[in-house]
Amino acid sequence: MAKKLFNAAVILLLIASARNAALGQEEIIEPQSTGLYGNATALFQAPSPLLNAFRNKKFVYPFYQYLDLSVVNPRNNFTFNTFLRGREVFNGDQESLDVYNAFLQFGNDAKTYELRIGRQINTESVNFVLMDGALARIKPIDGIELVAYGGYQKRSLQPDPEEPADSFGIYGIKLKTDAILGSLISVGYELYDPDDFSTRQFINVTFNRVVPFTDYADIYGLAEIDIKEGNLGLLTAGVSITVLRSLYVNLEYDTYNLDEDRDEFLLDPIFDLFSDGRMQQAKVGVTFVPTAYLEINGSYAFSHYDVIGNDSTNGNIVKLGLNFDFWRQIGLRAFQGFYYIEGAGDNDRAVGMNTSVYEQLTSNWQLEFAFAYAYYEKITNQDGNAFSYIVGSEYVLFRNLVMRTAIEFNTNPDFEKDVRVDMGLSYYFSKNL
Repeated sequence: MAKKLFNAAVILLLIASARNAALGQEEIIEPQSTGLYGNATALFQAPSPLLNAFRNKKFVYPFYQYLDLSVVNPRNNFTFNTFLRGREVFNGDQESLDVYNAFLQFGNDAKTYELRIGRQINTESVNFVLMDGALARIKPIDGIELVAYGGYQKRSLQPDPEEPADSFGIYGIKLKTDAILGSLISVGYELYDPDDFSTRQFINVTFNRVVPFTDYADIYGLAEIDIKEGNLGLLTAGVSITVLRSLYVNLEYDTYNLDEDRDEFLLDPIFDLFSDGRMQQAKVGVTFVPTAYLEINGSYAFSHYDVIGNDSTNGNIVKLGLNFDFWRQIGLRAFQGFYYIEGAGDNDRAVGMNTSVYEQLTSNWQLEFAFAYAYYEKITNQDGNAFSYIVGSEYVLFRNLVMRTAIEFNTNPDFEKDVRVDMGLSYYFSKNL
């Protein structure tokens, strides 16, 4: 659970960085000649309450430092990228320097080959995998692409707390084509070789095509087969339809067998927290844009999954989101979301809402207010209400230097009063060499 939450937090941080970049940067920052670009962020939070094993409260003061650095040479198709995170907990004994990316990438002008060497995130399979190794991509003829990769993930060198349970090697090859049936098709083979367990092999297939004789619908699919077990580890199939210019519908069916030995980051249904075997899920989503300043997103998902003791049960998830983008000229944006989740048992459920409002007061100053409420029963082995209020500000001190401050107030069954302050500085740079 902590691993998944942290992965989500990293993604949110990257999204926040992108948003900060949009605020603090007025032009494309990637150099058009040999140069470097990226951003550096320092974030201090205090105090952050924790509960120890005896449920006693302790306050800690975490300090994070992030660096996203790219060095490019467009003329020679050369790129170096690294993303680092430093973490230190004042009045504690925790500190770390984590490397998420550190790779060299180069290719040719015709884009017929590309090679990436170093620590990188591999997305060619059905999961994200952080590996130390190499990935080669070649296009021998139009419409055909071959990808080969291989690497090793040493457990002790991986960022904490998303450290894997075991060290493993990973090797694969993939064929992609858009020259058959007017579709995007890929077929891949992957060898997963953990240090302390048996080697496993997988075949994965993807398919995507616009529905024939239409320009408003497409169908897609993704499957992974465990060769040794002969098991359909994963299957996703769906169709997306633009019913009207303002109405979009998506229908999807998913089934996968929960695999504790492998990271399920790409596929992370809520009920895999409780599942002990195969899950199946059917869902329908609707996006409706009734006006130029309002987008409505709704979805319903029905899940069937195995729980402990080979018993099966059902779950339901309902979500509704409202994106307001009105009075754009004064910079006011707002979001309201509602959800209902019902799992196994009579009392395993959660209902909640979240809302946020952004106001661009001046060209260099943005205010943000966020509120979240949830009522839950036994989903986390606790019952009760949880409230969260956040008031934040982003201010461009001067060109490319953004200051972020926020005050957060939370109440929940763990903490009757949790008040913390976030303070951070982000610097965005781009320089030709």
